[in-house]
Amino acid sequence: MVAHFDRGETMFFKSLQLRLIVIFFALISVIIGGVSVMSIIKTEEIYYKGFVEEMVNTIAGFGLNIQNIKNESSQRETSEIEEIREEPESKIEDKSDLLNKIYTNFNIYFSINTRSRIGYIIDSTLQDVVSGKKYELPSKAIECMNMIHSRNQPYYSCMDLSSDCYWFVYQIEKDVVEGENHYIVVSQNREYIKREVASIRMIYVGVLLVTAVITLIIIVVIARNITRPIEILTNKAEMIAEGNTSHIAVPEGKAVGYEISKLIDTFNLMATQIENNLNEISSEKNKLETILMHLTDGVLAFNLNGRLIHANLAAKKMLDIQEERSFEEIFKKMKIDVNMEKIIYLEDWTSSEEMISYQEKFLNLFFAPFRNEKDKPNGVVVVVQDMTKQAKLEDMRKEFVANVSHELKTPITSIKTYSETLLDQEELDEESKIKFLNVILTEANRMTRLVSDLLQLTKFDYKKVAWNRIQFDITELTKQVCDKHKIQAEKKGQLVECYVTSNVPDVFGDRDGIEQVITNILTNSIKYTPENGSIKVYVGAVHDDAYIKIIDNGIGIPKEDLPRVFERFYRVDKARSREMGGTGLGLPIAKEIIEENGGSISIESEVGKGTEVIIKIPTYKS
Repeated sequence: MVAHFDRGETMFFKSLQLRLIVIFFALISVIIGGVSVMSIIKTEEIYYKGFVEEMVNTIAGFGLNIQNIKNESSQRETSEIEEIREEPESKIEDKSDLLNKIYTNFNIYFSINTRSRIGYIIDSTLQDVVSGKKYELPSKAIECMNMIHSRNQPYYSCMDLSSDCYWFVYQIEKDVVEGENHYIVVSQNREYIKREVASIRMIYVGVLLVTAVITLIIIVVIARNITRPIEILTNKAEMIAEGNTSHIAVPEGKAVGYEISKLIDTFNLMATQIENNLNEISSEKNKLETILMHLTDGVLAFNLNGRLIHANLAAKKMLDIQEERSFEEIFKKMKIDVNMEKIIYLEDWTSSEEMISYQEKFLNLFFAPFRNEKDKPNGVVVVVQDMTKQAKLEDMRKEFVANVSHELKTPITSIKTYSETLLDQEELDEESKIKFLNVILTEANRMTRLVSDLLQLTKFDYKKVAWNRIQFDITELTKQVCDKHKIQAEKKGQLVECYVTSNVPDVFGDRDGIEQVITNILTNSIKYTPENGSIKVYVGAVHDDAYIKIIDNGIGIPKEDLPRVFERFYRVDKARSREMGGTGLGLPIAKEIIEENGGSISIESEVGKGTEVIIKIPTYKS
């Protein structure tokens, strides 16, 4: 499966190099950012713990008892506490003196400065133990005081984001100051800590920017080294798609890794194999196209959807394919009821061949499914054979047999009739017998001419005529033929004239055969020209041919019959032709002789005005 991107996607998502840069840059940024955030959080936590430890140590140094640190206090701290406790009993019991002493040293011990750190010594009613002033403490401070009692611990601390400070609350134990509960409350402003955190944050931002630039440069170089060979391979793949299968050369001075080098070598090997396969496929394709192009049979190919995927020139001509591009369109136009699905899937149960008549042509259509390499149906091939010539030949054969039978039947019938009459009637006079015998002889001669003409045509068909081609004077030969038939023409009062229009060079051909052609045409003109008619014969030369033109003013030939006058046994007026002794084979024989000698014969005629026959024969030099 070939991966592809939608056109709506930007080039950013298409470029592997950009994606590598962004991924690595984002990864480094996340790591540095995470470390920065954790460091800032840890820094504030350290400041917060430091503040709490400072308060605890200060209380311990102040000489007050804290259970959690009592056993861990130094000897100096212990001695100081003992000194306080060894003071006179009256002094300790004096609550006012003790509180005044604590309050006097409170600001010094706890570094109270009213700007960043504020402290109080208050009782449970939030009144100052010395001045009696009542304070309005935030809820977070009161919450700390309550937590001391709920958790039964000497002190409690918390972070108050609403007032942007830390709170530390310590309950002075009753063995120090008896009576009601007293508390030391210290509030530490976070401004200093925030400034420190901000400076640390700026340091991290600077480090992040510098690291990002260095990282970006490194990533670009690495990504470029990774994607450059891929670009080379991509460009080469596009070139291969366009038909260029030359090998990939690594740019000079560019180092590639072992894996990329192996990939390029493999790609070059693939390109070589593709080139060989393409050359072989192209050769087979050209061979097949040449075969199909010059194939006299038409070939059509359709895919499974019925779309036309190939049609050679012969098929387009035979089926008159113009805009049609589907199986249904082509054969529906020809009014053929054929189902493509049946041909593909029911090949063994349906007829795959049909003979049709289309546009005055007889066509044989053969339908066959073709399969792919997995032996699954892939479409249908239709082979179209033009059977028009064969059909016409078959019709001509049938007509020929019928004509020969008819031509032979008429004289045979006459010969049989007159022979039987001679045998049955012995008392016939001598004159009748001679008349009957003349009829028998005439019909026999007619049969002889017919058989002779048929034998001659058979020799032409099987190329068994031994032509005696020589150089001779066509003018002299034409004059001799005209002289021979002048007497026959004069009997009908016809005038035969022979004209030589130019200096006619000698021709090269079979003299006897050409004489037979001239004789045949001239006798036809005499035969079909009425009495007192005129027949003119012209002999001349044009280009490399000598020509003989025979023009009469006879009955003429209808225009619709002219294309068929050279067909065997074809007669314009059959009854009249038989009456005049024609076999219907003279013109076909003449055409065969002239064409075998490299010439041509043509006829032009108009009913009632006459006929013009032109015979052309190559000259000796040509």
